[in-house]
Order: sequence, then structure tokens, then C-alpha cells
Amino acid sequence: MTRVIAVLILLFTTSCGSIREMTNALMSMKDMQYKISHVGGMKISGVDVSKLNSISDVEPKQAVRLLEAYHSKNIKATFTVYLEAKNPNDGAVANTKPLDLTLKELPWTLLLDDRTVVSGVVNREIPLRGGTTSQPIPIEIVMDVSKVLFENGYDEIMKTMLELGGPNGSPARLKIKARPTVSSPYGIIKSPSDITILSTEFRAR
Repeated sequence: MTRVIAVLILLFTTSCGSIREMTNALMSMKDMQYKISHVGGMKISGVDVSKLNSISDVEPKQAVRLLEAYHSKNIKATFTVYLEAKNPNDGAVANTKPLDLTLKELPWTLLLDDRTVVSGVVNREIPLRGGTTSQPIPIEIVMDVSKVLFENGYDEIMKTMLELGGPNGSPARLKIKARPTVSSPYGIIKSPSDITILSTEFRAR
């Protein structure tokens, strides 16, 4: 409906020679797409585990610190989730020109195994030319591991965090729920509902 209204506005404000081109571009415009790229800088209670392949690689002094945090139910993890944004409007559809978009704002909620971890907002503008993909967008995370994985034992918690942020880690167990606001040459477009961002593919819904 938003795009239909924009087309009607264009009909009244644009010269006849440009109406068809702008209408085609607007009605064929694709939403920006997103994907989780990777996780970096994993630290658990101040211990850098991003280069550890297994729990047995933890040094004795660090192991004592982690066990103390576990028994006091005060395990905190800090890490960075990197997103990529893709503008699919390369001009290949409907004989239109490439369409530039700008990500204006991205409120997000991070989930691990479908459990809410933390929420925040990416509030810096990220311009994307038509048909291009952004550099990884960093989202800094502070996770209360004791609350999110409260029923897990020490070994299982460490295994989970290494699966996410170790040297062979994968963000496959993560999801991000987000509701982006994007600007286009035809106005601001705010997603009417949350999109689910995964690590397996770029998606806009």
C-alpha cells in the first residue's frame, strides 16, 4: 500500500517523461536483505576463548576464573555478531536502473536456540548502491550466560560458546529478529513486522 501511495504522488509531481521509469522502479523495488556473517572476539568472564579449540585448551588459572563464575552464576560473555546487508536492486528487472538504498536504523533482538539473549539498535546509516553487499556490520553483544543457559552444566556451556565463537565456530544457532528502516529515492520504508535473519542465506522476511 505504501508503494501504491508513492506512485500516486509521483503522478502528480513528476513530468510525464519520467513517470513510467519511476513507477517501474518503485513497483519492482526489492527489500534490502540481511544475513548473519560470523561471530568474533568471544570472551567468557574476561577469558579470550576465540582461539581455543576445546575446553582442555583453557589454561589452569583461566579455568579457575571460569569455574568461579559458573558456581556464582555470574558468567558473562562478550562477543561481536557481524551482519551483512545486501541491496538486490541491480537494475536487472523490468529494465530499471540500479537503485541505491540506505539502511537508516535496525532495531534487533538476538536469539540463541530461540531463546532471547539481548536487544539493541544499529542506528548508523549504511548506504548501499544497487546490487552491492555491505561490509560486515558489527553488533556488540553482552550475554548473561547464566540466565540464557541456566540449566546447562559447565562443560555444556563452554562447548556452546566455543561452537559459536571458537576458531571453527559457526553462528548457525543464532537468529536475529529485526525491523529495519530503509531510505530510498522515493521515501522512507519501515518494515511493518520483524524479519528473521539467519546465517544460511540472505533474506528480507
